[in-house]
Parts: sequence; structure tokens; C-alpha cells
Amino acid sequence: MIADGVLKTSVLTGTLEGHSIITPKGAKHKRSIAADLLLTALIDAFSILVIFLLMNFSSTGEILMIGKNQELPKAHLAAVLERNPVIKVDDGKIYLEDKLVTANSITAELLELRKKFQETNPKGEFPGIATIQADRRVKYELLNQIILGMNQAGYSDIKFAVVLK
Repeated sequence: MIADGVLKTSVLTGTLEGHSIITPKGAKHKRSIAADLLLTALIDAFSILVIFLLMNFSSTGEILMIGKNQELPKAHLAAVLERNPVIKVDDGKIYLEDKLVTANSITAELLELRKKFQETNPKGEFPGIATIQADRRVKYELLNQIILGMNQAGYSDIKFAVVLK
């Protein structure tokens, strides 16, 4: 019944029929076109996905890693973050570019960062910009120590990482 009916064209053939001596191609040609179409659509979908991810995770800005217990302050106005040194305050500890520092040694570490910048950019002017990422509940005394250390190291433009309201 299947040999001469409509079902013959819709039934998937086995691997032996594709290797037949009489018709070596058999019904394999129809299946390869369908497989090529499916593969083309799959490649298109992956291309769109890659482009989407590249656009969303571009390397133009600083990606801040926010801890699960950390809550950034809220602000009505904010600017897009640029690539600057990041000073992170987490659980009373101070991190400069993911390196643990103290409030007393932050000036020396920032001066070292400034020296490295001037070595890599001898003709460029030092911008003096840094970003502070701290929980909104951090005490003013700790932030004041960090800001004073930044001013002593020549960082005059201080930015805070915030969340838009």
C-alpha cells in the first residue's frame, strides 16, 4: 500500500534506500534540501543572537559587579559610566580595582594608578576621574576618608555609581 500511495512521499526513508544501486540518490535529495533550509535558519538565528549580545555587552563602559546585599543610592539624573578606576566599598572593606586597600593606604594606591597612567600616556593629561561604588547605607565617615584620599592623590572629579529612579 505504501509503495504506490501518497504516503510514500511523506514517509521518511531509511539509510539503505539512499544507497540503492538503481537510484543511488533515492529520496535523499529532497531531505538534503530541507536540512539545508533548517541549517540556514539556525545560522541566521545564531547570527542575530551574537549581534544582540555584542551590542548589549559592549566594552565601552565599566561593568560594576554589585554584591547581593549591596543597594546603590537612587538618583533622578545620571550619566553613563566611563572606564575609570573604581573604588568599591563592601561590608566596611575598601577595594580599589578589586584590590583590598585600607582608608590609610588608598592615597598611595591611587598615586600608583596615576603613575601607571602617566607612563602609558606620556602626552595625555591625567583626567583625575574615579568612581565610588558603595551601598547607600555606608557611613559618611568612611566615604569622607576615601574622598579625602582621592583629593590628595589628584583625583578631583569623583563620580558615584547610582541607580536611576
